Order: sequence, then structure tokens, then C-alpha cells
Amino acid sequence: MKNYGADSENKGICYLVAAGESVPLDFVPNDSDLVIAVDGGLKYLQRAKITPNIVLGDFDSFGYVPDEPSAFRLDPVKDETDAFAAAAEGLKRGYRNFVIYCALGGRLSHTLANIHTLSYLHNNGAKAKIIGEGTELFIIGKSAQVAAGGYMSLIPIGGAAEVMIENCKYSGTFKLTTRDSLGVSNEPLDGAKVTVISGEVLVIIERK
Repeated sequence: MKNYGADSENKGICYLVAAGESVPLDFVPNDSDLVIAVDGGLKYLQRAKITPNIVLGDFDSFGYVPDEPSAFRLDPVKDETDAFAAAAEGLKRGYRNFVIYCALGGRLSHTLANIHTLSYLHNNGAKAKIIGEGTELFIIGKSAQVAAGGYMSLIPIGGAAEVMIENCKYSGTFKLTTRDSLGVSNEPLDGAKVTVISGEVLVIIERK
């Protein structure tokens, strides 16, 4: 696949629309943005009347390659998911701001792999989030402000993490591990902030 703008940073947003559970596609791309339909995500974009710049996947869910001029078929025998390949393509084209839709629900294996894709983007210098139905996921490397009014869960990625939580129902300094459920369902108040002292943390914001 040809890589456009691979040698320079693109200031637009790279939107990935995957084939998980359908969520409202509430974005209007501009000329500097890149919209990638990830395999069956093409159907969601067609329904929302948003034209993708790229249609990428092995198209196993279609059974055929869509009749789209921007369609690129991946070999179904591969070492990465379609969503991961789409994220890598966005990075190659210079994008450092990613918003991912329809990446939750469906097959649990793909949901977990999509969270790993978030980590991959984060560790390659990109800002990225997954938008679900009443849910938002992103990764904190250093610190982040969190709006009040929902539930906030902090999940360590790649091992233990230590965080300082301020202005939440449960505030303080905590060590999070994969061997317990500490960090789940906190409630941010006005001015809530999470600072990562060590490790890498997935933030899950859920509407009440």
C-alpha cells in the first residue's frame, strides 16, 4: 500500500471505524483527516453516509472485496488484526491523533486486541481513544484531567502501575496490579486528575 505523508506529521485526525458493536459515528471529517473503514466497519460508515479514504481488511466478514476504489485487501494469513494494521497505516501516513469507533463488543478477543492497539499507538507517540456506547477508553502515560459525572476505572497495562488520584470519590496514591480489581468504578469530581507515577494505565470512562 502506498504511504502518503509518511515522513512528516499530519495534524489531522485519523478515524478508524471497526466492525464491533455499532455506535453513533458523530464526527464530520475535514480535508486534513483520514477515515479508515476497518473491514466490516465499512457498513457502519455507509449507513452514516461518511466516505472513507481507505477500506482496509481481509474482508472475511464480507466474503468478497468491496467494490471501492480505496479498498486494500490484507492477506487473511497474518500476524495482526485488521484494526492494528489500520492503526499502523495511520501512523505511517503521519497521523498522531486517533479516534476509534465500533471497536468494543463483538468478539472478546478483538476487543482485547483493540485495547492493545491503543497501547501500540500510545507507545508510538500518538494520542488515541476508543469511543463506545456511553464509554471512552484511552491510555495515560503521565497525567490526565477527567471530567466529573461518570465512572472511572484504571486498569494497569503490561504489569503493575502506581497512580496518584486527585479529586475523586476515592483519592490517594495506589498501586494497581493485574491480580486484583483495585481501581475499578471510581467517581471523578470537579477537577479530577490522574497522575501515573510508574507503569502504563488504561482509563475507562463510563456514563452513569
